[in-house]
Amino acid sequence: MKYLSERGVVVTEISPDRFSLHVEGNRHSTLAESSEGIHFSCWDSVPGPGKDDFLVTFDELDDALLAVWYFYFGEPVRLGEWHVPIHRHPYWSLGKLAYCIANAIHVTSIQFEVTAEQRRGDLLGFRSSAGGGPLSEDRYATALRSQFIACSSALPSSRTLMLRRDLEEAYVVESQQ
Repeated sequence: MKYLSERGVVVTEISPDRFSLHVEGNRHSTLAESSEGIHFSCWDSVPGPGKDDFLVTFDELDDALLAVWYFYFGEPVRLGEWHVPIHRHPYWSLGKLAYCIANAIHVTSIQFEVTAEQRRGDLLGFRSSAGGGPLSEDRYATALRSQFIACSSALPSSRTLMLRRDLEEAYVVESQQ
């Protein structure tokens, strides 16, 4: 934790194996150790996950600390034409992200809205059939399938890259003039 503190992250011990992390003007996060590994999470929505919520587990503490540092101090990377906020999604792998972008489907904004609405409908149907209670792995996966991250073009363009949070779909959306 000293490593993060020295770099400007406010670290507050919640318990011997759980810490609250914060940088001024940014989201709070949590770093916790368990038998499964080191958990790094930002979870603001209830029950969630919200569009920017995540929980990722690392096997090594060094990997988790690097993800925390990159989350707070990193910037979007340029992949081809796109500015991609990979630093805000520590559960993404660069290889899968590059593959997803390379296979993006080109659609109009109207076509994309139909697809996005269908994904939201899938989530609502799943939530009503699953009932309340804690967020299971199935509910979490279904929530990720219903959410998209917008990435701007690095070039003058009327196009936007929309990445599904689980990186199983990507769309290059051409806005209608």
